[in-house]
Amino acid sequence: MFDLDEIWIDVNCPKCNYLFEIQMIDARLEKKVYCPNCKITIKLQDKDASVHTSVKDINNALQELNKSLNNLFK
Repeated sequence: MFDLDEIWIDVNCPKCNYLFEIQMIDARLEKKVYCPNCKITIKLQDKDASVHTSVKDINNALQELNKSLNNLFK
């Protein structure tokens, strides 16, 4: 199984609109990141907890799929 927190996602800088990548865990933990183009500090926010909830839901679905596949081949 893979860890969704390690997936890289694209984000745009709110100041210069430069597209760069962050890891999902940084978004989930609302860390500060730096735009490699204009060098501003960006405080990531997950106001409605959508990143946290989505990662949890996907991990649960993958676990259920894994269980189903294991039962299929018993």
